[in-house]
Amino acid sequence: MDDALAIEPKLDPSLAEYRAEYPILETTTYMNSNSMGAMHRDTGFALREYTETWAVEGVEAWDSWPALIDEVADTAAQFWNGGKGNTTLGENVATFQARVATALDYSERPKVVIEELMFPNVIYVWERFRRLGVELELVPSEDGMHIQTERMLEAIDERTSLVSISHAVYVSGALLDVAAICERAHEVGALVMCDVYQTAGVLPIDVQAWDLDILVGGSHKWLCSGPGTCFLWVKPELRDRLAPMTTGWMAHRDPFEMAPAPIDYAEGPWRFVAGTPSVPAYYVARNAYRNLLEIGPARIRAHNLALCQRVIDRAQAAGLTVHSPLEHSARTGFVAVDFPNSQQVSRALIEEHYKHDWRPGCGLRIGPHFYNTEAEVERMMDRIIALAAKV
Repeated sequence: MDDALAIEPKLDPSLAEYRAEYPILETTTYMNSNSMGAMHRDTGFALREYTETWAVEGVEAWDSWPALIDEVADTAAQFWNGGKGNTTLGENVATFQARVATALDYSERPKVVIEELMFPNVIYVWERFRRLGVELELVPSEDGMHIQTERMLEAIDERTSLVSISHAVYVSGALLDVAAICERAHEVGALVMCDVYQTAGVLPIDVQAWDLDILVGGSHKWLCSGPGTCFLWVKPELRDRLAPMTTGWMAHRDPFEMAPAPIDYAEGPWRFVAGTPSVPAYYVARNAYRNLLEIGPARIRAHNLALCQRVIDRAQAAGLTVHSPLEHSARTGFVAVDFPNSQQVSRALIEEHYKHDWRPGCGLRIGPHFYNTEAEVERMMDRIIALAAKV
């Protein structure tokens, strides 16, 4: 078993010392970090640092911004043991998925395997590549909440160029066996790209242990750094074999040389950048990562599991449906709770400042983070159970 999945639940009351650094916690029971993490108090300071640099330096700010981007990318890589110099930043996962898609040759290996429960954003991207000869195989789910590992392994064959998966199913939080999928893919010469948007920041991740080829993800969920900072990590020995067709001046070996086409790709992760980076978002991310790295993913995981267990216990005692896996080792950091008219209850909860989200066929997704307390979970479950009984 992955060492990260052996972590046992353990409430950590000392984490409450971080609550003052997230202003929304003063007025809201915030358990929607699986969708968008609470904003760190220093976010305004980070944006002022950006604007002041721009105001003082003008265009010469570009002398320092590439180093900032590398710093933030390498800091993010600590969440998945990605090492230094292997990660780049971008605006969203869809763009990175498409960039990787344009770097592959489908003439002999036309097949791309994706699980049916992948966030639609990714499937939208890959479905369009059918025009270039991609044969897209969606591995079905038996219950709409889980993906059977055996079905994934069976779908991967010698005609497969890439397997694109999520670390966790977005509707239920069910984890996929990434290591097993990588092992099977590598047996037939295929690559694996894993989206860790649903897990980075709440679950320890190790790309080396998985033997993963490509990792994508973003920072506005459990990493609490707002929209605009996504990341792409590529295994170093694979990186220079990939030459994306969707590219831009920042992917050039010397972007400020303004050299004529064709592009001379940069060495290292910058070859996967395209146009001008979203620099303000990276200032925000740099500040937001600090608390999570100080605490550490293992400690966050243990606290989250303990809080999620209370959600499960309370929901089951009240006769509500839990769509998420009950085993600690089988899910990410949220619990999906459903019942008749759950969407109506969701709206009422939001009006009362109980933050969560609702998804079709899933119900309420409740995602406590390191800054949440057991008392908050009990209070929120009291309201959910009371409102569910009325509708």
